[in-house]
Amino acid sequence: VNAHSPGRKPPLVYFTSINKARFRKPVMPGDRVEFHMTKTNRRRTMWWYKGRALVDGLLVCEAEIAAMLADDGA
Repeated sequence: VNAHSPGRKPPLVYFTSINKARFRKPVMPGDRVEFHMTKTNRRRTMWWYKGRALVDGLLVCEAEIAAMLADDGA
């Protein structure tokens, strides 16, 4: 999410839900995790994604994630 303007602080991102999370294989220290996220929907400050985590090309985790952008108020 790149929703801020130059000269302004970036907004805070709050995860509002994590659904259908499945942990397929353990991830060990030293493993390189690649996160592949696909935006599925957006409504005002709410964003929905489907995500997959891969280690050496193997699926280790998948989930549907919702997040909300908010100003930090400072």
